[in-house]
Amino acid sequence: MLKFSTTTTIEIKIAVSCDPALDMTSAEINAYLQGDFDSLKIKQDQAPTYFFIKPLSPSDREEIEIKAGAYTRSELGRMLFVEQPEDQKKRAYWQDSLSDQEKNALAQYQAYLNRVYAETAKKALVKVEGFDGNAWDAVQSIKPDHHRIQTIAEIVTHIQRISLLGDEGK
Repeated sequence: MLKFSTTTTIEIKIAVSCDPALDMTSAEINAYLQGDFDSLKIKQDQAPTYFFIKPLSPSDREEIEIKAGAYTRSELGRMLFVEQPEDQKKRAYWQDSLSDQEKNALAQYQAYLNRVYAETAKKALVKVEGFDGNAWDAVQSIKPDHHRIQTIAEIVTHIQRISLLGDEGK
């Protein structure tokens, strides 16, 4: 039997692990990001901020990549990004040993990925509970900055999961 794309008319409510109202272990966070919504652990008498997202269609995803610069991104940067070491310390030494051209290509590719993340969140983020106005503006106003960055990454992780995996990803 053929599999079909996920409908883009559904909305899914998510929270992000950096929310102070949550109390989750690393294993629970990983399970939650993989779609196990029972892993979400909320502190007693607390309420997290909920984000409502929708899946993206294949044409939505293609539009986002083109808007972010898919046709002009650095292929050298993409190759370097894929081959960089996982270990943070090894990655730092590896990156430091790159030529200026390679460092520039890697930086250009990372900037492209950041644009893809931003455009993905803008397109699929429907609303933020308790916030009137543009949902992306709400995300952009999250402080401190590392919480904003983590929020965007987790929102995009959920969007990709529900957009690419179909029913089993929901």
